[in-house]
Amino acid sequence: MDVEGALYHYPRQYFARVKGFDRFIYYRPLGKSTPRVDSLHYFGFGILGEVTPDPKRSDHRFVDIAKYQPLDNLVPLRDSHGNYYESGTPEIPPMQSAVREISDVAYQQILAAAVVADIGISMLSSTAEVTAKGFAARPLTFPKDRLRELSIVPNGAGYVPTGTPVDVYEAAALQERARADHQRILSEITRRIRNLGGSTWYNNNIDLFATLGERGMLIEAKSLNDARHAVDRMRYGMGQLFDYRIRYETEINGAQPVLAFGRPPQDDAGWVGRVLDRNGVAFVSRNGDQLIALNDRAEDLPFLG
Repeated sequence: MDVEGALYHYPRQYFARVKGFDRFIYYRPLGKSTPRVDSLHYFGFGILGEVTPDPKRSDHRFVDIAKYQPLDNLVPLRDSHGNYYESGTPEIPPMQSAVREISDVAYQQILAAAVVADIGISMLSSTAEVTAKGFAARPLTFPKDRLRELSIVPNGAGYVPTGTPVDVYEAAALQERARADHQRILSEITRRIRNLGGSTWYNNNIDLFATLGERGMLIEAKSLNDARHAVDRMRYGMGQLFDYRIRYETEINGAQPVLAFGRPPQDDAGWVGRVLDRNGVAFVSRNGDQLIALNDRAEDLPFLG
């Protein structure tokens, strides 16, 4: 599943061509449906982020789009002399390939034709930067996304873009959802709650909202590929939970906030559980095939029984 400006999903044939933290330019082919205004044009550029495996398809990978900027001035395939930007000649580039290499000269020529300086992209916040410095609560007028029933956690968690380009916070959330440990812990919690007769929902913002009888739970999952980042992940997760608890106050009706890590933090970050406890947040983690409580508020969560 691709989301323009946020995440790219690609097959094995492009593994060697897609390199993390490389620059890229988007090109829109004609396609089979009704042509778009930007069809047959370059329409955006940016910087790739981390490459991660697809947890459900070994022959596919995801790559984050760390920074993205659409082009206000669309650029056609050929320059004013009739030469293709990518080949520098009248020779057609390999258009059948969805991912192809582009020279630095061609890259800069396309940006120049769009009247854009490459330096502009460096001034944009990246998804890695916003997750590292903490989640910023959004204005209450920020558009909400409807809750959708969740029975099986989909690949990429069923993200539905709400704007163009995708908001950097929504992009960061989508990239998080593509991680294997994020999908595994969400899938396990969803399975357990539904087996107990409960109901589960999600949307672009909320990873999981669950009800079991009269009890509601607002669950934010966090991958932890590097245990040294536990504190940053905790801070970002708390910001999201507190934001969503207010923004979706009517929908979740006082649900218990829960932060779920894909793996336990290191012992020297054990105090994270106490911080969450004092802020009313239950803290759980996946540990091998088990789900474990990491603070007092998590002890009576029904899906841990």
